[in-house]
Amino acid sequence: MMKILLKILVAPFALALSLLAALLVFLFDICAFLLTIASVILAVLGIALFFTPTPIGGIVFLFLAFLLSPYGLQAAAGSLLWALDGGKSALYRFLAS
Repeated sequence: MMKILLKILVAPFALALSLLAALLVFLFDICAFLLTIASVILAVLGIALFFTPTPIGGIVFLFLAFLLSPYGLQAAAGSLLWALDGGKSALYRFLAS
């Protein structure tokens, strides 16, 4: 009896989490595309700055390009989305049991 009541209480949260995860994955895909383009532009500018009298700007630009690349902040955001999806799956497994 208590498990059924708990499942009734958890169902709206599972639905909200499912919609939130879908929205965040959609936004992540759009932002990943734009951030990858920005990363390439920053990397090219960073390499070009190495041929100026102050090459320290090139190092800064290459660091920013790394942060915007798929191996920087995008990887961290992807890990968070993966964890959110795991929580959603755990809720659905609880509801199905």
